Amino acid sequence: MHNEPEAKSYPLPEGPDMGQAVDSALKASQAAAQRLGRVMCVITAAAVRDVLTDRDHDAPFDAEWVEVAVSGDGSLFATGWYWPVSGERTAFADVVDDAANEVFDMNEWTPYLDDSNREVWEPISERLPDHRDGRRVWRINLAAAAALPLA
Repeated sequence: MHNEPEAKSYPLPEGPDMGQAVDSALKASQAAAQRLGRVMCVITAAAVRDVLTDRDHDAPFDAEWVEVAVSGDGSLFATGWYWPVSGERTAFADVVDDAANEVFDMNEWTPYLDDSNREVWEPISERLPDHRDGRRVWRINLAAAAALPLA
């Protein structure tokens, strides 16, 4: 037999207050995800520049796109390939020393690009037709990425 409680177990805010808090928190979370996407697109463009110039920010460099693949958790990772102005897909390993470590360093940032901020990176990217190892592959337009606002 179940006894009726004599008092509430704990107090809760009013329903409208909770609804407003949920709306506000979700909007803030979405705004933060979009900003993170913009910032990480800019950082990805800077990372490609750094790889190609040995971190000399004043040196000229030739890169229009960088290739990324979608990992199992939906985040992006740099594959080690890019496109210079000539349009030919090029391996970083063919043009810089220690490319594996350089791409590894780039992948410190690219995984922050994922489904939560797809609305940021997908419009400045092209889906590539090949699916290496069953993964979706994209290339990000680096000039468009670099032009995104940091705020």
